[in-house]
Amino acid sequence: MPYAAKPPFRPAAWAGFALLLLGTYLLYRPGLGGALYYDDIRPLSGLANVVDLDSALYYLSSEISGPLGRPLAMLSFLLHVEDWPGSIENILLFNVLLHLANGTLVALLAHRLLSLCGLKGSTPAWIAIGASALWMLMPLQVSSSLIAVQRMATLSAFFVLAGLLIHLQGIAIEDRRPALGAALQAFGLVGFTLLAMLAKENGILLPVFALVLQTTLLADRTSPGRLRALRTFAGGAALAIILAYLAYGAIRSGGVFWGREFNLLERLQTQPLILLEYLREAFAPRPYGLHPFHDGYPKISSLAEHPLALFAAILWPTLAALAIRLRRSHPVAAFAVLWFLAAHLLESSVVGLELYFEHRNYLALVGPCLALAWAIGRTPAPYRRIAITGFAAYLATLAAILFHVTSLWGDKLDAAETWFVHAYKSPRAAEHLALLYLEQGRLDEAYQVMRIQVDDCPKCLASVAQAALLACATGDAQRTRDYITRTEDLAIEARNVGGAASALNAMHNAIEEGKCTLVDYDQLEALNRSLLRHQTLGLGALSRKSIHINLQRIAVARGDTSSALDHLKKAWAADRDRALGHAIIRRLLEGNAIEDAESFHREELCRDLPKHPVLARTARKQCDESMQAILGAASGHPQRTGDAKTGSTP
Repeated sequence: MPYAAKPPFRPAAWAGFALLLLGTYLLYRPGLGGALYYDDIRPLSGLANVVDLDSALYYLSSEISGPLGRPLAMLSFLLHVEDWPGSIENILLFNVLLHLANGTLVALLAHRLLSLCGLKGSTPAWIAIGASALWMLMPLQVSSSLIAVQRMATLSAFFVLAGLLIHLQGIAIEDRRPALGAALQAFGLVGFTLLAMLAKENGILLPVFALVLQTTLLADRTSPGRLRALRTFAGGAALAIILAYLAYGAIRSGGVFWGREFNLLERLQTQPLILLEYLREAFAPRPYGLHPFHDGYPKISSLAEHPLALFAAILWPTLAALAIRLRRSHPVAAFAVLWFLAAHLLESSVVGLELYFEHRNYLALVGPCLALAWAIGRTPAPYRRIAITGFAAYLATLAAILFHVTSLWGDKLDAAETWFVHAYKSPRAAEHLALLYLEQGRLDEAYQVMRIQVDDCPKCLASVAQAALLACATGDAQRTRDYITRTEDLAIEARNVGGAASALNAMHNAIEEGKCTLVDYDQLEALNRSLLRHQTLGLGALSRKSIHINLQRIAVARGDTSSALDHLKKAWAADRDRALGHAIIRRLLEGNAIEDAESFHREELCRDLPKHPVLARTARKQCDESMQAILGAASGHPQRTGDAKTGSTP
């Protein structure tokens, strides 16, 4: 394909796009008064400890959501040190503005791509604006911007879109300036893939998206020298690495996911149906079906018993095969299918993540949106006006639904009450509403919420435990006994044990504060121990750590220092949280076990420091402080002073 000059963005198109951005902002504005949700607290709460450069660097380095630590996303959160925890609106405002920036990149990317495909006149501009409008106005995208922590996903998307735009610009000029064109292509692929991954690891999909573009919409384009072959090799290599990683992870898991109520086969049987549901919610949204709480989504254990799931399991491989086979004769349709599936390659396949999250579609919907806008813009002349009118009416409908959804999200209590009704058996939705009621001192309403939740989901262990706690707090002795008995049974047999450890920790707090007098430490200890004994696959490392900390607190309340120390060590073994390690040293020193403290310091806590230089520096400083404490304690014991002074910190 010969070089095609980039068609200009006409003034009318620019004005229309500016109005689109303003309108989208105004539609999102009501949602800025929204709430924080379950995944927001951990990465954002560290802002409270940022007081200087060292603490800021530690905050940037301490994220554990992914293997790379997502430092660019954490850097963006540092802008909100003064906003935390009182001004959540500013955090969400940044997210919305980032969504508008990404919408701009979608329009520019589509415009550049259409020009490479040879479209002339004003058509590329209006198709690009239509695709961006559809993508930005989809109510399904709300969770990506109005859940604070999902900035990780949208910031990664920013770098993916920007990298692809630079890559396409390199392709556009490669005929005239091969060296510069090749440099831009490489910079867009390599440099921005790294940036995207430092915001969220699925940024590694950028070269795969480029491969989809090259094999569909740009399949007929020729390139000087070996540039096309190099692009194909880069995209193919990235795809091969990802597929190898997924295969390795699936084999290594043995088909079992720690801390999940589903296995690998159940996940693979459920995800095709979820992909269909994502598309339905994207293009025919149900306002009350769009919310943060999909933890109650039912898994598919047998395709034979779910015809629709069986249909989806056959449909997606068939569509993928047809898209690859017909990518030259039907490039737009092939592009939409392959882009959507590529975007879901990591988060909707064999990795043991939760089954359903709306924000996984943030980039995935770019492909279908561009394909639909392309189809409208290329409608035959006699029918084009009708198609454009219908498309405009459809966008107006999406805008109205979007405004309704963001208005609901911006009203914390109304949203929580609505989602509790519409979120299918979601323990998180029930807990979210109950906590809001408790913050307002409405104990009885919170209790009623958990009673309803337990009736809807009688095998949700965390919900039953929370119902027991609230029954105890309200003085309902009969139901307290009933819920405790059911909690004991579920601790043995339940598959859905998520949140159980934190529920038992909350119960301990209530007992300790005298707010729950109908449950004693013996019952609470039995529940914790039963979970550890019977839920060997249902509990992840963090849950096991939490349970041992619960048992440690019970031992402390009883004055059993030996058992308390033992549970601290087991919590350390489950998850080597360095704060736990230093707590163990303090407990050993309090018990005058100086030799044991020195041994633990040398052999476990400070033998292997973190590889990250900032975390290593902080850990080394803490190790020095712990050693000083050990030396100080040893100085009061002449029989160990000489030996202790020979100790050193690694």
